[in-house]
Amino acid sequence: MTPEHRRLIERIRSSAQVLRLAVEEAPRGRFAVAPKPGEWSALETLTHVRDVIVHVYGLRLRRLLYEDAPLFADFDEEAYRPASLARGESVEYLLDTIVGEHEQLARLLEAVPDAEWAREGRHPQYGVMSIEFLARRVGEHAEEHAAQITAAGRARA
Repeated sequence: MTPEHRRLIERIRSSAQVLRLAVEEAPRGRFAVAPKPGEWSALETLTHVRDVIVHVYGLRLRRLLYEDAPLFADFDEEAYRPASLARGESVEYLLDTIVGEHEQLARLLEAVPDAEWAREGRHPQYGVMSIEFLARRVGEHAEEHAAQITAAGRARA
Protein backbone atom coordinates (compact mmCIF):
# COMPACT_ATOMS: atom_id res chain seq x y z
CA MET A 1 0.00 0.00 0.00
CA THR A 2 1.30 3.45 -0.89
CA PRO A 3 2.17 5.87 1.91
CA GLU A 4 -0.58 8.22 0.68
CA HIS A 5 -3.23 5.50 0.94
CA ARG A 6 -1.99 4.60 4.42
CA ARG A 7 -2.26 8.28 5.41
CA LEU A 8 -5.82 8.48 4.11
CA ILE A 9 -6.84 5.39 6.08
CA GLU A 10 -5.20 6.75 9.23
CA ARG A 11 -6.95 10.08 8.71
CA ILE A 12 -10.29 8.30 8.48
CA ARG A 13 -9.60 6.77 11.88
CA SER A 14 -8.09 9.88 13.47
CA SER A 15 -10.83 12.19 12.18
CA ALA A 16 -13.41 10.06 13.96
CA GLN A 17 -11.47 10.60 17.17
CA VAL A 18 -11.23 14.34 16.52
CA LEU A 19 -15.01 14.37 16.16
CA ARG A 20 -15.43 12.31 19.35
CA LEU A 21 -13.26 14.78 21.27
CA ALA A 22 -15.22 17.77 19.94
CA VAL A 23 -18.49 16.15 21.02
CA GLU A 24 -17.14 15.21 24.46
CA GLU A 25 -15.92 18.76 25.05
CA ALA A 26 -19.11 20.46 23.83
CA PRO A 27 -21.46 21.70 26.58
CA ARG A 28 -24.30 19.16 26.59
CA GLY A 29 -26.81 21.64 27.92
CA ARG A 30 -26.47 23.62 24.71
CA PHE A 31 -25.93 20.76 22.28
CA ALA A 32 -29.32 21.27 20.64
CA VAL A 33 -29.09 25.09 20.58
CA ALA A 34 -27.97 26.79 17.39
CA PRO A 35 -25.11 29.25 18.04
CA LYS A 36 -26.80 31.85 15.82
CA PRO A 37 -30.11 31.97 13.97
CA GLY A 38 -29.83 29.99 10.76
CA GLU A 39 -26.80 27.97 11.91
CA TRP A 40 -26.86 24.31 12.85
CA SER A 41 -26.71 23.24 16.45
CA ALA A 42 -24.06 20.70 17.44
CA LEU A 43 -26.78 18.04 17.38
CA GLU A 44 -27.83 18.97 13.85
CA THR A 45 -24.19 18.92 12.77
CA LEU A 46 -23.60 15.50 14.33
CA THR A 47 -26.75 14.15 12.69
CA HIS A 48 -25.55 15.48 9.33
CA VAL A 49 -22.14 13.85 9.77
CA ARG A 50 -23.78 10.50 10.53
CA ASP A 51 -26.12 10.74 7.55
CA VAL A 52 -23.30 11.65 5.19
CA ILE A 53 -20.81 9.01 6.37
CA VAL A 54 -23.45 6.27 6.10
CA HIS A 55 -25.60 7.35 3.15
CA VAL A 56 -23.04 9.20 1.02
CA TYR A 57 -19.41 8.28 1.57
CA GLY A 58 -19.97 4.80 2.96
CA LEU A 59 -22.45 3.81 0.28
CA ARG A 60 -20.44 5.29 -2.57
CA LEU A 61 -17.19 3.67 -1.43
CA ARG A 62 -18.85 0.28 -1.10
CA ARG A 63 -20.39 0.59 -4.55
CA LEU A 64 -16.98 1.44 -6.02
CA LEU A 65 -15.55 -1.74 -4.52
CA TYR A 66 -18.07 -3.93 -6.35
CA GLU A 67 -19.51 -2.02 -9.31
CA ASP A 68 -17.94 -0.70 -12.47
CA ALA A 69 -18.49 3.05 -12.97
CA PRO A 70 -21.61 3.43 -10.81
CA LEU A 71 -23.83 6.47 -11.12
CA PHE A 72 -24.23 8.00 -7.66
CA ALA A 73 -27.55 9.37 -6.54
CA ASP A 74 -27.74 12.87 -5.16
CA PHE A 75 -28.06 13.20 -1.38
CA ASP A 76 -31.05 15.26 -0.26
CA GLU A 77 -29.68 16.90 2.89
CA GLU A 78 -32.86 18.87 3.48
CA ALA A 79 -34.94 15.69 3.62
CA TYR A 80 -32.54 13.49 5.61
CA ARG A 81 -31.52 15.78 8.47
CA PRO A 82 -35.03 16.72 9.70
CA ALA A 83 -36.16 13.08 9.44
CA SER A 84 -33.09 11.95 11.38
CA LEU A 85 -33.59 14.60 14.06
CA ALA A 86 -37.25 13.59 14.45
CA ARG A 87 -36.16 10.09 15.51
CA GLY A 88 -34.54 11.57 18.62
CA GLU A 89 -31.32 9.58 18.44
CA SER A 90 -28.94 10.25 21.30
CA VAL A 91 -25.61 11.98 20.89
CA GLU A 92 -23.90 8.77 22.01
CA TYR A 93 -25.77 6.69 19.43
CA LEU A 94 -24.92 9.10 16.62
CA LEU A 95 -21.27 9.29 17.65
CA ASP A 96 -20.91 5.52 18.01
CA THR A 97 -22.42 5.06 14.54
CA ILE A 98 -20.02 7.59 13.00
CA VAL A 99 -16.94 6.16 14.69
CA GLY A 100 -18.01 2.61 13.78
CA GLU A 101 -18.56 3.52 10.14
CA HIS A 102 -15.18 5.26 9.97
CA GLU A 103 -13.52 2.14 11.35
CA GLN A 104 -15.40 -0.14 8.96
CA LEU A 105 -14.44 2.00 5.96
CA ALA A 106 -10.81 2.04 7.10
CA ARG A 107 -10.83 -1.76 7.33
CA LEU A 108 -12.41 -2.11 3.89
CA LEU A 109 -9.87 0.25 2.36
CA GLU A 110 -6.95 -1.61 3.94
CA ALA A 111 -7.78 -4.52 1.65
CA VAL A 112 -8.03 -2.45 -1.55
CA PRO A 113 -5.03 -2.85 -3.85
CA ASP A 114 -3.37 0.44 -4.79
CA ALA A 115 -4.44 0.17 -8.43
CA GLU A 116 -8.10 -0.06 -7.36
CA TRP A 117 -8.04 3.29 -5.54
CA ALA A 118 -8.50 4.93 -8.94
CA ARG A 119 -11.86 3.18 -9.53
CA GLU A 120 -14.42 5.85 -10.35
CA GLY A 121 -18.11 6.53 -10.26
CA ARG A 122 -19.98 9.58 -11.42
CA HIS A 123 -22.25 12.01 -9.63
CA PRO A 124 -24.74 13.88 -11.86
CA GLN A 125 -23.81 17.27 -10.39
CA TYR A 126 -20.26 16.86 -9.02
CA GLY A 127 -18.79 14.61 -11.68
CA VAL A 128 -16.19 11.88 -11.27
CA MET A 129 -15.42 10.51 -7.80
CA SER A 130 -12.77 7.88 -7.14
CA ILE A 131 -12.14 5.69 -4.11
CA GLU A 132 -9.17 7.91 -3.31
CA PHE A 133 -11.24 11.11 -3.56
CA LEU A 134 -14.00 9.73 -1.33
CA ALA A 135 -11.53 8.35 1.22
CA ARG A 136 -9.97 11.80 1.46
CA ARG A 137 -13.39 13.43 1.91
CA VAL A 138 -14.31 11.10 4.79
CA GLY A 139 -11.51 12.49 6.94
CA GLU A 140 -11.92 16.07 5.78
CA HIS A 141 -15.67 16.06 6.36
CA ALA A 142 -15.43 14.77 9.94
CA GLU A 143 -12.69 17.28 10.79
CA GLU A 144 -14.63 20.19 9.25
CA HIS A 145 -17.70 19.38 11.29
CA ALA A 146 -15.72 18.68 14.47
CA ALA A 147 -14.52 22.27 14.20
CA GLN A 148 -18.10 23.41 13.68
CA ILE A 149 -19.23 21.53 16.82
CA THR A 150 -16.38 23.08 18.79
CA ALA A 151 -17.28 26.56 17.55
CA ALA A 152 -20.97 26.01 18.38
CA GLY A 153 -20.01 25.04 21.92
CA ARG A 154 -17.87 28.16 22.35
CA ALA A 155 -20.41 30.54 20.85
CA ARG A 156 -22.73 30.39 23.84
CA ALA A 157 -20.23 29.62 26.57
